[in-house]
Formats: sequence, structure tokens, C-alpha cells
Amino acid sequence: MKKYNLYSVLKNVFVLLLLVTVTASCSNSASSEEETHPEAVGVVLYLNGDLIVEKYPSQDLINNFPTIDEGDETALISTLFIDEDGNEFIPDEPEVSLGFEISDSNIIEIEQHEGELWEFHVKGLQAGTATLTLQLMHDDHPDFESPAIEIEVVQTTAAKLSAGN
Repeated sequence: MKKYNLYSVLKNVFVLLLLVTVTASCSNSASSEEETHPEAVGVVLYLNGDLIVEKYPSQDLINNFPTIDEGDETALISTLFIDEDGNEFIPDEPEVSLGFEISDSNIIEIEQHEGELWEFHVKGLQAGTATLTLQLMHDDHPDFESPAIEIEVVQTTAAKLSAGN
């Protein structure tokens, strides 16, 4: 019969605990990689439940943005981003936000109300065409930029009559 002394038992327990700790820490690092946020590679816009703009990876921009009457604004437009697998998502990280670039701020402006993080309105200021580029901002830089979305503002009938057209 083999005798064990306290030193050899403690040494074996320590080695076993060390192996378990190293194995557990390696498996945790892999699971943290799985929890990363999706990367935006495209964007879609919905107005009253209708798809009005879509840009999927490996597809050109499809723009069905409705014309806006001068002085009017759109209903609420919802923004969803597209990941590499073509799935729509809304970012949920606190350091990201929706950014906008407008080619001519005399023609259109963007309105966002409190609580509308991924939604906005477009207001037509005067007749003409401007482009809107959406950005998924991560702190102070964009992680994603949409292609330029052309938006047309038309002169209202009342404005045309008063102008003598």
C-alpha cells in the first residue's frame, strides 16, 4: 500500500487548481468574442412601415424616398442597420448614435426628438434636391456611412400660384 504525505497531496491539488483556472480563463476569452456587437455594412429606412431606402452589402442603393412638399416634414423615419449576414439590427451600445450629413441645409433639415435615437424626420425647407448621408457614429467617428440618399423637395401648389406659375 502506497502512503501519501500531506505535502504531495497539497502539491497535486495546487497543480489541479492551476490547470482548471487556466482552462477556464481561456474558455471565457472565447465567449467574450462571441458577445461583440454586429458590424453595420448596410442600412434600411422605413416610413409608415414601408421600406423607402435600402442598401445591402453587394447591392446598389435603392432609393424610394418620397418627395417632400416645401414647408412639410415626413412622418417618423426608422433606421435599421444591416450586418454581414443581411440581418437588420438596431445598435444597443451607449457610445453609438445616428449621425447625418446634408449636402444643402437650405433645402432639407433633420429633426430628431428626445427618445428618437434611431428615428428622425426630414423637413423640406425650399424646393430643390439635396442628399442625406447617414452615419453610425461611434463616439466621435463614423463606423459606417451610407451612400448619399437623394431627397427632392417640391414647391407646393399654393406657393406656385402665389409665384405666378
